[in-house]
Amino acid sequence: MNPIRRSARAVLLALLGLLLAAAPAGLVPSITTLPPARGEPSTQTQGTPQAPLASSSDALIRRSPWSRPEAYPIDLEPADGLYRPHAAWMGRLILPSAGDGGDWVWIELEQAPEPHRELVGQTLRLGWADQPELDRLVRAVTTDIRFGESARQAREDHNVVPDRLNGRSAIGPLQSLAGARPDDDVTVALEGVSVTAEGLSIALPPVQITGRWEGLVQVLEPLPAAGDGDLFRVRHFEAGSGDFSGPEETIRIPQLPRDRFGRRVIDPLGLAASPLNREGWWINGAPAADGIFTVQAIDPRAVTLVEAGRTIEGKGAALRYIHRDNWDPRRRQRGRADSTELHPGHRPDWKEGDRGLLMHSFGGIGGVDGERSPAWTVSGHFAFGEAEVVRDPLSRDLRFQITYHQIYANNPNGIVSGSQDRSTYAGDLRRGWVGLRPISDALVPLPDQALDALALQTELISARYRSGDGGGVALVTPATSCVQDSSQALWIALNSADGPVGSLGEALNDLLTPFGTARSDWRRNADVTRLARTGEPGSVAESGLGLSAGTGRWQGEADTGWSAGFQSSQRLLDALLSLRSMLPRRAFDAYAATFLQHGLPLRLLNTDQIPGRDPRLDPVPATGVLGGLRPVGEALRRLSDALIPPLRRGSIGPSLLVLGFYAAVAIPIGRTSGFLIPPQPGASGEARSRSRLLLPLRALQLLITPALLEEVLFRGLLLPHPLEGLSPWRMAAWIALSTGLFVLYHPLAGRLWYRPGRTLFRDPRFLTQATLLGLACSLAYGLSGSLLPAVLIHWLAVLIWLEALGGAARLHPQSPLPERRAAP
Repeated sequence: MNPIRRSARAVLLALLGLLLAAAPAGLVPSITTLPPARGEPSTQTQGTPQAPLASSSDALIRRSPWSRPEAYPIDLEPADGLYRPHAAWMGRLILPSAGDGGDWVWIELEQAPEPHRELVGQTLRLGWADQPELDRLVRAVTTDIRFGESARQAREDHNVVPDRLNGRSAIGPLQSLAGARPDDDVTVALEGVSVTAEGLSIALPPVQITGRWEGLVQVLEPLPAAGDGDLFRVRHFEAGSGDFSGPEETIRIPQLPRDRFGRRVIDPLGLAASPLNREGWWINGAPAADGIFTVQAIDPRAVTLVEAGRTIEGKGAALRYIHRDNWDPRRRQRGRADSTELHPGHRPDWKEGDRGLLMHSFGGIGGVDGERSPAWTVSGHFAFGEAEVVRDPLSRDLRFQITYHQIYANNPNGIVSGSQDRSTYAGDLRRGWVGLRPISDALVPLPDQALDALALQTELISARYRSGDGGGVALVTPATSCVQDSSQALWIALNSADGPVGSLGEALNDLLTPFGTARSDWRRNADVTRLARTGEPGSVAESGLGLSAGTGRWQGEADTGWSAGFQSSQRLLDALLSLRSMLPRRAFDAYAATFLQHGLPLRLLNTDQIPGRDPRLDPVPATGVLGGLRPVGEALRRLSDALIPPLRRGSIGPSLLVLGFYAAVAIPIGRTSGFLIPPQPGASGEARSRSRLLLPLRALQLLITPALLEEVLFRGLLLPHPLEGLSPWRMAAWIALSTGLFVLYHPLAGRLWYRPGRTLFRDPRFLTQATLLGLACSLAYGLSGSLLPAVLIHWLAVLIWLEALGGAARLHPQSPLPERRAAP
């Protein structure tokens, strides 16, 4: 049998044995299919995960009167002093008639600051401020919309698509936001507002928001049904005493219709019994026509307080928490929420006005009414955003005000791509995720300039998602998705004049381009954005044809304008170039680890299916590939971390030092013991010439096996990656185990399948050399975080031993030049 195949088969068998041996009973979860839902009616008036209703969840939710804007008259205000305006400027967007030129919309104003309170209740024209750079950016994402087969198929799959925009021309970011859903029900907060003769103009993109008023309450009890089963008795927060000793009030927290899978987005009946009720709830909404304050969004107060619930000290402990504890299924229990501060070095001092980058991820829905997770993988979701420390006027506490920059594909819930306040994305009773999914938000303090640069890029991509680059729909593919395109936004921001610089910027750039080069569509889109921002003349760099925004619609050279210049490639090569940002959980952990390694603190805000009343649901952590099979998923994660990052400049010096130290120790020991000796003369000139000709082939064979395969097994799969943050003593124990198994593997190989090594591999001198090699490869891997230095050291050691230090003659003593056989 070919020695490469024989050794490769042996290594794979050994790997399988190690994986099975490392899996104690109960570590690998049993895999079952979801049973039919119990207690459902025989006629399908309510969907199930196995038989969802033939309707979008958005359409089902809109059947409730409490989901419609007309249920909340603007002229009604809640009790004075118990609520505050949710935003200084906010209102409901209304799509204008087709044919009206320019990117503008109507806005029914719901809140305005005191100098302009008379405008509340009026419907005004809303457009962009007259700024040259802003105008160029708007035109860059303005496009005609013509539905193709992808949009029609998305509609048939009960996703919400912008039907009202189909066939319209010159749709910009304001109109794509107003027309994203079937009705005019997108409510936004405005920033950078100017009052003009024509109406309002804004210098910043709108932020989707829910509920025009905000209060802070503790739920006392649900009231007995008396024509309205959605009434609750609550007590308001009293800022003077710092507790919930304020007035009591009866409010409405409606139970909205279930989604197409039969799940209720948030079940308010569990609020009073929730442990989170002690700290209270932020409620957003407005008085209904009967005068009762009706909640439209709800969020636990404890999560967003600046004061952390607990603290993890030290870089190693922080890294371990990110990789193991943050998504540990034993911690992610239904109805739970916590706030954890990770201190890799110095303690952060969050002050009023501070801003930070937000990294968001959510997991899956488990339980009897859960969703299926194909191939034991829960992909989840990823987004960037930002948090600002504000002093709340109701509680006078410092809290994080959170905005998500959601790059979101078309979906059945009607979630619209773009910036969203936490009230909309997490707490909205119609489509928020806080009640259905486990959520993890990580905050890290960064300069305003870097945050603004990232926000700009995410807004541009979000606008393209809403229009589908003219196709009307954005779909998820391996190359275009929430995590891939959020990472694209970060890469473009990093490579602009406003992005993070220094070692942190270089580390993030290395993470986004693991093979040293960026995707062709990312480079093109960066060029298009630069031209749009600066107005400089020039042509966009050629990068061939590509698919546009995950729509499946080909965009060719005949397109014109900046919008035609944007690309979203579906080529396999481009997807592989951004491999580290293909899965949300992997990207979330990698970004968090990068910030921690650079000494930046991290705040984790986690919630798990709040308030947690439904026993048919369970939170399922987001995973990497095959993460549901924990030993296999862990092995694949380690292997990915070891193989994907190439050798960086900062690792070359330490790797060379390890190689030099290893050679300085191993060669003298080998020569003194008589194990390492130059090859003896005796072969004919013809044989030596033939051997030299075959040397490149033998070198390639040795690179594959033993070097690559054995390093994958004994270092890449067995050793914890440096990103896992193990203490030096624990890492030393793992290195000792890895080296010991590496040494023991050789006598076993010689006895069972590699007969040339039967005697040699038991020689104490050989085992001494194997020990030194194992230690050197482990040290090189630990210092660099890449398997490449270990593979190269292993390869050089075996190649030099076989060709120049008598190894071939020891393996095959009958032949003076037996170099053609590869050693394991």
